Amino acid sequence: MRFLPTCALLLSLSAIPGFCQSNSAATTDTTLTANANDTSVDYAALRQRLADQNKTLTEQVTTQRALVKKNQELLKDAQRLDASNKKLMEEKKKLDAENVDLEKQRQALKTSQPQVQTAAAQPAN
Repeated sequence: MRFLPTCALLLSLSAIPGFCQSNSAATTDTTLTANANDTSVDYAALRQRLADQNKTLTEQVTTQRALVKKNQELLKDAQRLDASNKKLMEEKKKLDAENVDLEKQRQALKTSQPQVQTAAAQPAN
């Protein structure tokens, strides 16, 4: 029962133009239809925008290529330094081993020297 009076009220209200429509909707409709019917495009502005985008992207690509080149140079330098470091580490190991041998020889000489000095000191007495 309430359905019929509600429908009647909505129909009567929709018949009043000012009640159901707002000015912003009407303006939007006219703006949209004007743009929808307007098939002409500002090709100069479009071309300029694409040229600007192309320039920006070209600059970015150039920058990226420069970074890649610099990174490759840094990688080569790092590889050279690594090889040099490995050679130095091998040389250090050899010198450490030589130092150990020399230390053993020094200890052997040190232990044998007091016996020689003792022998030399006895005839002097």
